[in-house]
Amino acid sequence: MAEVFLAIPLFLVAVVLTLLVRILAIQTQTLAHPTQRSSHTVPTPVGGGVAIVVCYIVVLAILASSRDFPPPEIVVLAAGLPVAIVGLVDDRVHLSARLRIAIQVICALFAVMYAGAIPPLLIGELEFHGLIFVWVILPLALVWMSNLYNFMDGIDGIAGMEAAFVSFAAAAFLFANGDVLLGLLCLGLFSGAAGFLVWNWPPAKIFMGDVGSGFLGLTFAAIALLSHVHGSMSLWSWLLLLACFITDASVTLVRRIMKGNAFYEAHRQHAYQHASRSSGSHLKVTLAVFAINVFWLLPLAWLATLHPEHGVYFASIGIVPLLALAHRLGAGKEYV
Repeated sequence: MAEVFLAIPLFLVAVVLTLLVRILAIQTQTLAHPTQRSSHTVPTPVGGGVAIVVCYIVVLAILASSRDFPPPEIVVLAAGLPVAIVGLVDDRVHLSARLRIAIQVICALFAVMYAGAIPPLLIGELEFHGLIFVWVILPLALVWMSNLYNFMDGIDGIAGMEAAFVSFAAAAFLFANGDVLLGLLCLGLFSGAAGFLVWNWPPAKIFMGDVGSGFLGLTFAAIALLSHVHGSMSLWSWLLLLACFITDASVTLVRRIMKGNAFYEAHRQHAYQHASRSSGSHLKVTLAVFAINVFWLLPLAWLATLHPEHGVYFASIGIVPLLALAHRLGAGKEYV
């Protein structure tokens, strides 16, 4: 457990590294320029997610050298790294959506392939398992997580805050249930996200970029998959911890598809984007999401971890109000 003490130096590394990335992005003109579909008003450096990826790699490398870490699981936990590399390139030269999704699909399939024997998902008294669950639902879930996290990275602080919250809460749950290795990886993600957030907190001095957002979504999903295999944390708990992002992105996606819009096109129709324009503040929305996470979703996620057989009920209690809120805020609709 000596690795726990890496959290503070990794946080400091992330703070310094994000600053260096910001300086380099300004020098190379790797900037996000304001458009009609963006929520910022001045050109802003991108690529700050590099710090999060580096912190994660450091912890993964340390754990990979341990005899306690099964080599196949390293493949699962490293599945987000190719997505990060593609995202880093995309931040600079804008790759096609088809290429990015193809890489995500390959990474997701490898994660599922090397996860080992995947237990059924408990849905009340029922067990959901079989080929459709393993080779269709799970890969789609991993790919969707990578994309939805990217979609939700649209206002100052929100994606960094969500990453810090989810990783810290998951680390606490995993440590409490004896899954030290996955807990340490989440702690590494927390250190990187917290260090990045120093520079991304409203008003943001740098954006996460695709290098961080796509990586975080797929990596959270990969860790969730392994925690399900280990029996240390329920998938319902992960669903609850990430529920603000999942509900907003999913409601927005469904509405846009129903209207005939291309799902991969950039837009400003997410609930959090509507809320930021209505309130005139990125900070208020980011703090509101944080409050929902801590005071509403976190207790339910813990209950779902303690009682995975009832996880679907706790998830329903937590998510239904968020679906209603996303609908009320106009997710998937043009801002009026």
